[in-house]
Amino acid sequence: MCILGAAISLPAWAQWTWNDPCACAFPVFQNQGFSEEIGKEFQRLPDRAKPEVREAVWNLSQETAGLALCFRTDARELKVRYQVKGGYAMPHMPSTGVSGVDLYQTDGQGRWTICFSNYSFGDTIAYSYQIKNETEGMVSYYLYLPLYNGVKWLQVGVPEGSRFEYVPASTEEPIVVYGTSIAQGACASRPGMAWTNIVQRTLQCPVVNLGFSGNGRLEEGVLDFIGEIPARLYVIDCMANLPDEPDEVIYERALAAVRQLRAKHDTPILLVEHAGYCQAESDTTQFHRYHHTNLALRRAYRTLKEEKVPNLFYLSHDELNYHPDSWVDYVHPSDWGMRQQAEAVISKARTILGPIKTK
Repeated sequence: MCILGAAISLPAWAQWTWNDPCACAFPVFQNQGFSEEIGKEFQRLPDRAKPEVREAVWNLSQETAGLALCFRTDARELKVRYQVKGGYAMPHMPSTGVSGVDLYQTDGQGRWTICFSNYSFGDTIAYSYQIKNETEGMVSYYLYLPLYNGVKWLQVGVPEGSRFEYVPASTEEPIVVYGTSIAQGACASRPGMAWTNIVQRTLQCPVVNLGFSGNGRLEEGVLDFIGEIPARLYVIDCMANLPDEPDEVIYERALAAVRQLRAKHDTPILLVEHAGYCQAESDTTQFHRYHHTNLALRRAYRTLKEEKVPNLFYLSHDELNYHPDSWVDYVHPSDWGMRQQAEAVISKARTILGPIKTK
């Protein structure tokens, strides 16, 4: 058990015990990928990555997309308070998605119930939950962290006298996703609706989110770190950040990415095509802008299959099958689009992996 009590003078926070995940003696951040090394930091890449990846990638790795906390408590009220490093919202993405948290109650058998809350965004962001629970004992919860912000500090509060314990970070082999802003979570209305988090809940296994907004470019330095993570599946979904690259560049980068991972692991690799743009059916320029990336990726896939590269799989634009109303803007999916993306990846993952076995 890991408990940190914090005494403060504000009446609203009186008679509460505050639990700091960074005060634990063991790693507690779920879906982190390098949890033993990173330890008690709200980040997605270890410190040694800073000189090895571009500054933009490093800065984005300090945002907590996909990270979560799992805990157990018998409390019937919960509070979460924390501070973030950047602005709360973006013009096309609400503060609840950019900077909010998302709490689910879980029975560990595939049933997840969202816990809605009152919340306020100020110098300290605060979420407050009233829990309906028929049992008297400990119940498991899963708290997704912000998608597009860094977290300075965070605490989970329960009424004094309640039992509370953080669950250690999962040691299950994860699905590792390398991608763009869409993988990072733009433009989900709340963290639980990011497609990687939907995949995690549905398949009941960790999903490491290495989506970097505008910076999923099939880079060797990033792939070096991805290859360090023992995974059950690598998902490479970078085409949305490559439309301005020549076909030959996309083709060569895709070849190199697969070969780089395959040199370290025989883990299945899933290549994902660009889902397209909302106006592509009515705008020839936009159609060609995304379609050429998919043609180059398809060519790379065929080359690799001809080379008999094992355990290589493909998810096409047609299988993603976004509806024209699935986007918030020209490229970033809404919650509906996120669900469509997740379901396509889930279907393919089940075909590749069969039943997901967890400890």
